[in-house]
Amino acid sequence: MRDSRKNYLIVGIFVLTMLSTLIVWLAVLSGNTQATTAYYMEFDNVIGLSPGGQILFEGYPVGEIDEIIFTRRQEASVYRLNLTIRQDWDIPEDSLAVMTQASLLSAVVVDIQAGSSQRMLMPGEQISSLGSANIMTAMSSVATKLGHLADTNLKPFLENLSGGTDSFATLSQDVPLILDNVKTFTKQLTTATTRLNHILDQSEGHIESILGKAELASGNISTLTTDFHQTRKQLDTLLISMRRIVSTNSGEINHSIADLHHALEVVASHVQEISSNLEATTRNMNELSTELRRNPGLLVRDREFSDP
Repeated sequence: MRDSRKNYLIVGIFVLTMLSTLIVWLAVLSGNTQATTAYYMEFDNVIGLSPGGQILFEGYPVGEIDEIIFTRRQEASVYRLNLTIRQDWDIPEDSLAVMTQASLLSAVVVDIQAGSSQRMLMPGEQISSLGSANIMTAMSSVATKLGHLADTNLKPFLENLSGGTDSFATLSQDVPLILDNVKTFTKQLTTATTRLNHILDQSEGHIESILGKAELASGNISTLTTDFHQTRKQLDTLLISMRRIVSTNSGEINHSIADLHHALEVVASHVQEISSNLEATTRNMNELSTELRRNPGLLVRDREFSDP
C-alpha cells in the first residue's frame, strides 16, 4: 500500500514538473516574458497589417501590434494601432513610423525611423506616422491619381471638343484651370515617381537576393532529380535481384512455409492443454495467496516442521 502511494506521488511530481516546464516554454515562445510599454500610431491605410504584426526600430524588432481600431472622423477615417514596445527601448519624440516591406514576398511591417530629438516619448503617447512605403501601394496611388485626372480634366475636355465651334469659348475659359490641374498633377506624379524610384532602389538588393536564391534552388532541384534517377535505378536493380532470389529458391521457401504451418498446427493443438494448466496454476496461486493472507504464520510453521 505504501509503495503504491509512493509511486502515485512520484508520478504526480513528474506531471507537475512537465506542466510547469511547458508553461515556461510557451511563455518564452510567445515573447511575453519581457516588460513592455504601450504606444499608439495612426494610419489612413493598414493594408497588409494585422494584430500580432511586427514593429521594427531602424530594422530591429522591438515590439508588436496589439490591436487595430477603426475610427471614423469628420475629416477622414483613420486606423489606430495600439502597440507594445520593449520597456527598455527609448523612442525619440520626432521619430517617424512607416509601413514597409523588405521585399515583394515579405510581410508588411511597421518600421520606426529614429529621430534626433533629445526628448523621449512617454508611455501611451503617439508615434508620428507616414503613409506606407511599399511598391504596390505606391503604384496604386499613381494609378488612382491618373484615374482622377482622367475623370476631372480629360473627360470634360473631350466633351467640349465634341461640341463643335460653339464650345471653344467655354473651352478657352477652362484652359487655365486645366493647366493648373495639370501642373498640380505633374508635381504629385513627380513626387510619387521619386518615391517609387527610392523604393525600387531599396528593394534592388532584395530582388537580386531572391533571384540568386531562386537560381540556387533550381540547381538543387536539378541535383535532387539526378539523385532520384540514380535511386530509381538502384531500386530497379534490387527488385530484379529479389525476383531472381525468389524464383531460384521458390522450392525451399515453399518447404519452409509448409514447416511453419505444421509447427503452428502443433502449437495450436497444445494451446488448449497449456491454457488449462495455466488456469489450474492460477487457481492454486489464488488459493495459496488467500491462505497466506488469512494466516501468514503458515510460512514459518511449515519451515519449522521441515527442519529436522
